[in-house]
Amino acid sequence: MPQSVTIVTAIPDPPARPHENRPEWVQGAMERMLAGDYGDVFKRAVMWWAEFERRHLWTTASKNLPTDQRPKEIGNWLRLDRRKLSRTPAINDEAAYAKQWQCWWRKLQPDWREYDDLGHPVFGGEGSWGSLHQPGKNGILMVLLSLMWWKEIASPLTADEWQNAASDVLWVVWQMCTALSTAGCVFTFTIVLPH
Repeated sequence: MPQSVTIVTAIPDPPARPHENRPEWVQGAMERMLAGDYGDVFKRAVMWWAEFERRHLWTTASKNLPTDQRPKEIGNWLRLDRRKLSRTPAINDEAAYAKQWQCWWRKLQPDWREYDDLGHPVFGGEGSWGSLHQPGKNGILMVLLSLMWWKEIASPLTADEWQNAASDVLWVVWQMCTALSTAGCVFTFTIVLPH
């Protein structure tokens, strides 16, 4: 069995947290990304993303994801259609978008990530997630939305590459959540009221 399939099937499901007062932007993004048939791997990535946002108390990072190598369609969507999650930007060249998306994803990775002979990220390793660890509307959500757009236009030409990318995104989001848990960064508050 290929490594990506083995690793992805070993990733547990996130804790079940039905609706739990998610902000409108999180709920809307989840509804959009879970509405289509994008497969179990993508669905699990979305669910782990929601857990990632919850662990950050639904806050938005002060920084955005880096834009170097980012597909131009993402920038166009941010400028013109940001408030309309139902709109998919016009992607005229599937192969070019897929290649550019993969270049951007690789550029977002921390230096400690390793790659196989085909240039795919290898599951494993540890260290800081750096600029990729961005909660909020302009954070890892943009990776998921743009990956979803790719799936919506994917033909057999890029379907396998999309599946590899979705598996890696799932692994990364899960790893970032795990890092929050093991670092003691899961935010819990106890309020003691005076008697």
